[in-house]
Amino acid sequence: MKSILTGATGLALLVASVGPATAQDLASQIVGVWKRVSQVQKDVNTGVTTKPLGEHPTGSAVFTRGGHFFWIQVADGRRAPESWVPTDADRIALYNTAAFGSGTYKVDGDTATLIYDSSSGQSWTGTQRRAQLQVSGKVLTWTSAPIWGADSKQYVSIVTMERVE
Repeated sequence: MKSILTGATGLALLVASVGPATAQDLASQIVGVWKRVSQVQKDVNTGVTTKPLGEHPTGSAVFTRGGHFFWIQVADGRRAPESWVPTDADRIALYNTAAFGSGTYKVDGDTATLIYDSSSGQSWTGTQRRAQLQVSGKVLTWTSAPIWGADSKQYVSIVTMERVE
């Protein structure tokens, strides 16, 4: 009888300790494929927001369990060149309406440090950028660290993504 009671107690403790998780850590929550659904650029000093990629930008981000990432962003209304071989003007327009980055990442609390091994403009390659990430259900909100714009103002980019898988 004593061994049955001991076994039942052990089983009860095991079940209680395995119970449902109350909160997942961010590193586990961001793993997957995400679709970009919006992006807002916010002036750090004034709070004024703009949508530099238009009303309906597209793109994706992928975070792997092994600590790798890539993202791509494409502006709303991006146009294809008129011929198979783009003109210089076409190339400039295409360059200005899409971007990508890839590398590895580390998570600490609600901050991801992205270590870039490639980027479309090459200026982020070999650098580290921090972003605040928040997952709520199937929505990822990605807020960049402040970035200096061509107009000498500081901006943060707030990207909203939906989980694809």
